[in-house]
Amino acid sequence: MSAVFTVCFCGTSCTRDEGEATRSGSDKAIYSAEAGYIPVRIHKEISGSLHATSPSVTVRGVGENDWAAPRDASEPLVLTGPLRVPSDLLGDTQKYSGGDQRSTLSQVSGWDAAALALHGANLAARSGAQSYNFIGHSRGAVECVMAAWFLYAYGPKDVPVRILAIDPVPGPGNWYGILTQLPPNVVEYVGVTAWDHLDTGFNGVVPRPNAKMAGSTATPTLGGSWSALADNYQLADPLAAPKNGAAQPAGYRLYACRGRHGTVAGNATSDGQYDPAKVSASAARVGQLVYRLARSYLTSWGTAFLVKSAVDAGALLLRQEINLDHAQFDTMGGGPLRDSVKPGRPYVRQVSSISGRLPWNTYYLEDVVGDPPYRQPYPVTAARTGAGWVNWTFL
Repeated sequence: MSAVFTVCFCGTSCTRDEGEATRSGSDKAIYSAEAGYIPVRIHKEISGSLHATSPSVTVRGVGENDWAAPRDASEPLVLTGPLRVPSDLLGDTQKYSGGDQRSTLSQVSGWDAAALALHGANLAARSGAQSYNFIGHSRGAVECVMAAWFLYAYGPKDVPVRILAIDPVPGPGNWYGILTQLPPNVVEYVGVTAWDHLDTGFNGVVPRPNAKMAGSTATPTLGGSWSALADNYQLADPLAAPKNGAAQPAGYRLYACRGRHGTVAGNATSDGQYDPAKVSASAARVGQLVYRLARSYLTSWGTAFLVKSAVDAGALLLRQEINLDHAQFDTMGGGPLRDSVKPGRPYVRQVSSISGRLPWNTYYLEDVVGDPPYRQPYPVTAARTGAGWVNWTFL
């Protein structure tokens, strides 16, 4: 039995060997050689093998199968235990277990995220570990929060969960309360949000700290269905205006980082896309920095790595180089001088912390993070206003 069990959740359309094997639509050469695709590389460096299931495991991405080869099949998910799974959750997830799960519709809708989160939660519970560390990217980062709720509602409530979420993006459609609120069993949360990804449908989620983090005595009232577990337990909004005298939440850290949605997870191309001919040392530094951040937090949370960090450069040096050599990141988001005159502020990332988010229930990222340090050239617009309740750190 391991003291800590680590689950690494892959992002939408990513295989469990993403960045380690080339497949159609994803050449492994698009990733930084040192950092790889971070959730997968982290798993490999913990367990020594991509196929290992202890002391860490990977979970495939939404709308994709497990491996680059064979590409047309996925392994059955662990859905029925050891968690005491209610019939509504089991009924909504069984169709995504095994077989060919590669689906463009699923990649857009994200419907199978609940199944993958339940699978990861069951694997964690089955490990018998004394604590669980979850790391994920994109919808995989969202699944980290969902999995924590499934553990709290249907399994051991007293096993601590720690989450490192790399650019969590639920996608379009309904944002359940279990996406926008951390459950009581989460003792630490670290979220990284990409500054320069402005594509429609990629609004980031910033889950609300739980009561203990926020110094509140509120107690959760669980909803009756799996999708409504946290609907009546939406606590202090971290993106709302500051509250007089309110202390910062404990065990809860938010980071803003240059680059696009894939850049922060290890994509090293100059435009954050998929052409290996566009791999750039400048862009690669972001993935290397987040990789170092991830290893540092996971190590402090008890995860043991078999190998030393593949990135030799220190975090401070990487941050300095990113901010001195920022032209490619400026271009990713529309240029260094971003126009705030156009309706809807199209050159500003949007984020939300609101259950059941409607299209207008979002915040502009630059309005909630506060002013970037003057030595860090984060492009902002003249329409920038204020800051949210929770402080952000600029990488």
